[in-house]
Amino acid sequence: MNNDQYGAPQHELNVLSSLLRDSSAVDQLVDWNRPDPQYWLRPDHFKSAWLGDAYLALLSGGLSDIEQRLQAFPNGDPAQVTADAVIARMGILYQQRAAAGDLSAQAALNSPEYWAGVHNAVRQMAQPTWPASVEHARHDAYVTARAAQHPSTTANVPFELTRGRGYDSDARMKELAVIGAILNNPARAQQFRYTPSSPDSSPYWLQPQDFGDPATAEIWDALVTGPDPAIALPAASDPNLTPEQRATAMIQHITTRLDYNDYHRSTGDNAAQERLDANANQIIATYLARASAPDYSPNPDNAAGYAVSFILEPSIPAAVEDLAGRVRDYGLSDASLYQVGLELSTNEHALDQLAERLDAAPRNLAGYSAPEPAKHAPPKQPEGQPSYTSRPAERRVLVSLMQDPSQLHQAGPTRSLAEQDFTQPEHRYLFKAIQSLPPHVAQDPWLLTNQAHKLARYDGAPALDFEELNNIGYAARTLQVPPAGQAAGHLVTMTVRRTARDASTAVQAAAQQTHDPRLLIDQSREQFQQATHEALRYHQQSVPEPNQYSTQQANVA
Repeated sequence: MNNDQYGAPQHELNVLSSLLRDSSAVDQLVDWNRPDPQYWLRPDHFKSAWLGDAYLALLSGGLSDIEQRLQAFPNGDPAQVTADAVIARMGILYQQRAAAGDLSAQAALNSPEYWAGVHNAVRQMAQPTWPASVEHARHDAYVTARAAQHPSTTANVPFELTRGRGYDSDARMKELAVIGAILNNPARAQQFRYTPSSPDSSPYWLQPQDFGDPATAEIWDALVTGPDPAIALPAASDPNLTPEQRATAMIQHITTRLDYNDYHRSTGDNAAQERLDANANQIIATYLARASAPDYSPNPDNAAGYAVSFILEPSIPAAVEDLAGRVRDYGLSDASLYQVGLELSTNEHALDQLAERLDAAPRNLAGYSAPEPAKHAPPKQPEGQPSYTSRPAERRVLVSLMQDPSQLHQAGPTRSLAEQDFTQPEHRYLFKAIQSLPPHVAQDPWLLTNQAHKLARYDGAPALDFEELNNIGYAARTLQVPPAGQAAGHLVTMTVRRTARDASTAVQAAAQQTHDPRLLIDQSREQFQQATHEALRYHQQSVPEPNQYSTQQANVA
């Protein structure tokens, strides 16, 4: 494969090859549907930096340079002349960057080997034998743009827009009805437009990830939301064509795009290769043609209503549950607490965007109620799973604080300790008692234990275990322990992970209930906000499990 030879994805190489062999291919990369036409494929979409630089060089004068040089050297090797023009234009760009202080550009300018390699690659891509169709440059560019937004862990596999969920033929039929309504009349896509709060968000409230079937998700992306969508084709708005002819043009655009997606995925996805071998996308084209008929659904003008009821709202529990799964998979890993907080706050942002799209959709709110948020008890961990508690560390912290309560006012993790960092009632109330008493009193085990009992009775808590309190008091009188900082840092780390776990579990449980999707989003945001608060409050206190504080550890259990 060419991508193995040049260290770049095949679709990126194909885009450059099409532009080098036929400059008119650049018209396929312009979004003519905008009042201010612009290229929808950007240099930063290329994963290979040198290809992005070459693409930028072509757009910034390289294409006209190639035409001028070919005219000036009619007897020269066209591929060689083309490569010379591109290298010269890239050199200008690198010189500008180097003058602005770009060290990597300066290093490239001083590397003859770099330019020889790029020159050879461009010359090869400019050959007429390059295995790519100029007519399909827009589809290679589409895969390039989408691959930048949906990175894959498998080499050369552009993206996976969605994961399948519980699905049946009736759901697929209703998804096809929404797609078919727009194929029949592209103007219906206006029903799905809104003005998002973020300029980076799509202007369509229905997104590919809302579809339950990965195939219909990619179709929606190729038809409406993706770069160079089918609804932007000139044929889609040609008044001289019949609805059937417009639909045929859009379906051909979509199926070609599906073929290209599968072609680029096939290097790492056996299912994609099987679809290509079975010509599955042509079968999809047949279904799309049926769906585009005006009588496929009761009323295609209700496409937006169908989309809300049968696509968007059913997708929200799955989306929310997926966010909770990300907390469990990533937020509870061995990442720093700041990274945990960042992941949680990212989930909050995702929920805000989901709520915004839901609110922009024409929902039928009849019959919805707003019950009180369900309270979910912290889960019992399966055997072998971390509990995110550390009672020995809690005891060590309390022993250290009883010997030197002033640590609560010193900089570091000990000053950040809070009641929720202690999971056992006896430990929690001993800590509250230490906080509430003068230092000289807090060092007295009898007075401290008495205060802990009083606080528990005041809160209406069950009676505290006398033996546990007595063991900790005895250890404070007989053991010499180091400062509480390291063990305290471990406790607050456990608090963050425990809070994130509980939030994840509560969100997953809520997503499996039949709440109004808007209420589900609000409840999930509340859970993530609480966990985020803990993570950001303690993000500097992420430390590993503390070492034993003494080689002569006494039994304080």
